Amino acid sequence: MAQKKLYRDAKSLIEGYDLTAKRGTRKVYLIGRPLKSGNVALLRYVSRGSGSDRVRERVSTGVILEVETDLIVKRSNEEKVRLQRVTCDMINTDLERTEADFVPQSKNRVRIIEYIRKLGERALAESGNRHSIYATMQALENHIEIYAGNSVTFKDVNKKWVLNFIEYLKTKALNQNYLRAKDKKKRKEVAISQNTQHRIIVNLNYVMNAAVRDCIIRTNPIKELSNRDKVPAKKGTREYLNKEEIERLMATPFSHSRYNIKEAFLFSCFTGLRYSDLRMIRQSDFHRDDLGAYLRIKMVKTHEPLKIYVPDVALKLLPKKDNDDMPLFDLPKNDYANQTLRKWLEDAGVTGKKISFHCGRHSAATLLLSAGLPLAVVGKQLGHLKTSTTEIYAKLVDEAQRSAAAKMDELF
Repeated sequence: MAQKKLYRDAKSLIEGYDLTAKRGTRKVYLIGRPLKSGNVALLRYVSRGSGSDRVRERVSTGVILEVETDLIVKRSNEEKVRLQRVTCDMINTDLERTEADFVPQSKNRVRIIEYIRKLGERALAESGNRHSIYATMQALENHIEIYAGNSVTFKDVNKKWVLNFIEYLKTKALNQNYLRAKDKKKRKEVAISQNTQHRIIVNLNYVMNAAVRDCIIRTNPIKELSNRDKVPAKKGTREYLNKEEIERLMATPFSHSRYNIKEAFLFSCFTGLRYSDLRMIRQSDFHRDDLGAYLRIKMVKTHEPLKIYVPDVALKLLPKKDNDDMPLFDLPKNDYANQTLRKWLEDAGVTGKKISFHCGRHSAATLLLSAGLPLAVVGKQLGHLKTSTTEIYAKLVDEAQRSAAAKMDELF
């Protein structure tokens, strides 16, 4: 049997899966939009009405076809296209029935928990990351089930329902991590924080928007809320380590587990890599040119490509592996990694800060900005898509400098 052809760039993906714009009798069809990374975003082209009343729109499906490096990626792409074409067929049928004065097939009786679960599983299949959209969908599912049971349908979810759900989050919702702690002595009832309330509403909004795109509901009820009805995010501080604290960690042995916690955390401090990317990098991801050693990966969180030059102090931390395609760092789940990280920080005498693995990334950003590197350069090193994200770290540096000036006033 002949091997299937691999599509190795955006143009081949669009042509190979027939994702070009067409003229015909269909109301809805699937098209592809090339991305800078070489991947292709899947969009639904929807045409409503006819003649001068015709309205055309392109709707993002949130699904990305990846450049096909092997048959595993190809099979994944084929399944993504198949599922999206099934959705297009359903929406097309509904539009044709509506314009022919038939009643569209009812979908608003879909159970919201089942739909949330499907979104989470779809994200997991695409990214393989259980600590991103998949985890947030699970948390949302848990709170909706506690609040209203598992039989709630989209037909039940209106403005009043959302307002009551927000009230539940503010007054009754409990942190599920404390309730599920393995150590029974650590189990306790702790209310969720304001920022957790905010994130749950953001995630519910994401689900409702997805349901609108899938023609399950016509409008998102959250859009009917005023800003006063919603839970605002509480402005907090981003913890980071300074140069002296990092040097202290470098000199302190790690003895709290068999994992490469020390090497991976310091590597993050020197490069700004996220924990999800630290778990995935391999020796084969490292390359060298006239400027030095660099790392080229696709970031787990954003699916965007990242190329960063790696300093020698970070290269020395890399464990040796017999297989170039094995993950370099042996790392546990993020929550356990953070537990052992804090014990090591105590050993090094780094106290008074709530440090997690992600603070390695914060530390890299603030160190580079403190050293005078331009905002754009630091943003590229961290893989930020927007300058405004990097500006958050610049403000931290400004605040630290203001504190230093205030200390000088105290001294003199």
